[in-house]
Amino acid sequence: MIIAQIIKLAAAKLIINKFNNPYFEIEILLSHILKKPREFILTHPEYKLNKKQISDFNFLIFKKLKNQPIAYLIKQKEFFDLKFFVNKDVLIPRPETELIVEETLKLATNSAQSITFIDIGTGSGCIVITLAKLLNQKSKIKNQNLIGIDISKKALCIARKNAQMHNVSKNIKFFHGNLLKPIIQNIKHEIQNTKYIITANLPYLTLTQIKNSPSIKYEPKKALNGGKNGLKLYEKLFKQINNLIKNTKYKIQNTFFILCEIDPSQTIQIKQLVKKYLPKSKLQIKKDLAGLNRLAIINKN
Repeated sequence: MIIAQIIKLAAAKLIINKFNNPYFEIEILLSHILKKPREFILTHPEYKLNKKQISDFNFLIFKKLKNQPIAYLIKQKEFFDLKFFVNKDVLIPRPETELIVEETLKLATNSAQSITFIDIGTGSGCIVITLAKLLNQKSKIKNQNLIGIDISKKALCIARKNAQMHNVSKNIKFFHGNLLKPIIQNIKHEIQNTKYIITANLPYLTLTQIKNSPSIKYEPKKALNGGKNGLKLYEKLFKQINNLIKNTKYKIQNTFFILCEIDPSQTIQIKQLVKKYLPKSKLQIKKDLAGLNRLAIINKN
């Protein structure tokens, strides 16, 4: 069977089941099976597939018909033009999360002070790994520390794998733990005369939102469920930071920047949490490409 025929048959199945962009997804799957760029699929309709390739492709289409995400089927997702390995143990990186990286780079570029970057809920490691690669190119920071934290050991395995794939393993420390706990436990080693930039793409969906979003049913619930109002973990994080700053035992006088991805509907609630736990801090809300409130940037001096 040639490419043109297999595309026609697969497209008919996806179209009848009302899938969006069926041809694009078919081309991505074929590209994965044939280990060739998508351009090859488009320019070689006469290319003949062998029996194994046809069987493997049909198996992926079968899974796609069950709404399994393309990223999990091909074990890969692009983020900031970088390729990351993903599987069911980590959340699939989203385009809107790139805003965290963009704003972090703005805060870090040409900083005269050393900076410690802490990525909480690192998952696949896409944020901290992208920062590790881009900071060396775009900034003049002489001293920088990069840390990735996750409560899931399986997620940390994926993050370490991606760090190795992008040749930044030596640049990033990965810790297993709940939010900032690993940093607090190693406070003597990690706290320095440094500026802190904390990035957090924590679970921020409510159970209702999760139930009403069939497209995310294959992703780890632990990486999506933010509790009753979606902000349970952000509240816990802000409380940790507040206690850390107020505790005279640590004598912390560092500048903190905290970048949190949120659902647009949580804007008022996030402002209330910042006011409660991080008083006197400055808060900015940044919009994503769709014009929706997506990122909270908190500056705590």
